[in-house]
Amino acid sequence: MAEMTGTWPLPAVVTLDDLEPLKKTISAGAGQSTGIHPIEDRPGWLAKLYRTPGDHSEATRLDELIALPGGITADDSTTLGTSTSWPVARITKGDNPAHGCVIPAAPDRFRQDSAEGFREIDTLARTTDSFARQKLRVPSRSDRLRICRNLVLVAEVLERHKLVYSDWSYSNAFWCHDDASVFVIDIDGCGPGPVPNIVQPNWDDPLTQRPNKADACTDRFRVALLVTRCLTGQRDLAVALNDLAESDGLGNRGLREVLLDILLSEDRERRPSMAELGTVLAGGLYARFGSPPARSPIPARPPSVPSTSVVGGTPGKNVNWNTPATTSSAGNGEPGGPQRETVFIVAFFVIVVLLITIVLIANNV
Repeated sequence: MAEMTGTWPLPAVVTLDDLEPLKKTISAGAGQSTGIHPIEDRPGWLAKLYRTPGDHSEATRLDELIALPGGITADDSTTLGTSTSWPVARITKGDNPAHGCVIPAAPDRFRQDSAEGFREIDTLARTTDSFARQKLRVPSRSDRLRICRNLVLVAEVLERHKLVYSDWSYSNAFWCHDDASVFVIDIDGCGPGPVPNIVQPNWDDPLTQRPNKADACTDRFRVALLVTRCLTGQRDLAVALNDLAESDGLGNRGLREVLLDILLSEDRERRPSMAELGTVLAGGLYARFGSPPARSPIPARPPSVPSTSVVGGTPGKNVNWNTPATTSSAGNGEPGGPQRETVFIVAFFVIVVLLITIVLIANNV
């Protein structure tokens, strides 16, 4: 995982005067902030100043986020401390109790090289051929799987502690080619659900349309969509879904099934949890109890886009959307479901016919 910046040396509530002068900026007026500024005498730390300063309820929300790592398990705390820009202090200014927050800077290991910006997660949403054409180091199937696993680890921690992020998208996470670690940014905006539904283009949850607020079910959809795009190397939703459905899920049919259950479920409340997705990404079984959620039809693949999946499998294979993989075969890619059942039925009838034939012969002797 990414190395930690260290322990924040000042209190959990500071004034803007405590941090000035803020002469530089690494982000000018992006999203909800007016700028993100390196704190000159505190290397590795940034001051994020909000476009609209928060009231006392926002101050309380921030304080609860800042205190969270100290009250959870060591593993969860480490995930937040190494894989996110988790806030460490609330910034006040005059009568404004929530003028901004202090966050850790992303480590240099997430930079594309010493001269360029950070390697955003959207660079994974391209095919192997695209990487090669641009003379970039090509991530392997294993690389993609590990990166997605580390990303979902963050989502698991948030869901476990009933926090909603909503803003899962391409630009809000970085990844490292060397160790597959990730770094999720802009996470100071999360809070107890439901929260405002932040929708980036092409990240709409069809079952959580605005003005409805986002909740854990919304996060599940957007995380699964991000993982699917990163695994298949495809940005177009229809192409990504078809590539996923025609694949072996990187050798694990359960991975394919859990992602399709999240993305195509007709009931948002029945979307599998982040813990279930994380278990399968780590190589575990996708154990579904009871009937699987009904799935919406998958969009047709655009005729001009052939299958170029990087997740393996047999391109063009027809998929029965309402038939899940059996639990016994989910973790190893072996045949399962209807095909195996058909073999058993045929074998049963063959045995019955043989027994009847033997009985008839014996009676005639």
